[in-house]
Amino acid sequence: MNDAAPGANNPVYPNPSPGEPVVGAAGIHKEAESVVMTPETPMVKEYGREVDSLPKEVASAGVTIHPTTIPIPQPAASLGVTPGPANIPMPSATVTLPLTDDQIAQGLSKSILTSWRWLAEWCLRRLKQVHIGLQYVKGRLVRVSSKS
Repeated sequence: MNDAAPGANNPVYPNPSPGEPVVGAAGIHKEAESVVMTPETPMVKEYGREVDSLPKEVASAGVTIHPTTIPIPQPAASLGVTPGPANIPMPSATVTLPLTDDQIAQGLSKSILTSWRWLAEWCLRRLKQVHIGLQYVKGRLVRVSSKS
């Protein structure tokens, strides 16, 4: 195997022409290469819910269509379980936690050996999951949106 460095009439690593970028470990990366879309370039075809059957090439690869509705089993239906509405409204953006913002701030200053601290940490984590942070503004604790 030829592990020689580029240059010096090396057939594996030929000398680049002037103005040509050096391709290799420190050369052009795949992310920097440009992609030219031509009319011949195949486009990705998106399948939605209205697909009845998959092409045989896709099915042979192991892709299956999952049903959009799930039937209720007979034992559950005999107990009176019915399917819910198709459009369930999302809950409002308000977050109700077991602690108030002031209690969270007090709990964060406690020792890590107390359950009060861990409950405050959990509440702060839940706030961060909905992109809300706590911040002192002019001596008052307020909720601040962390979405950009």
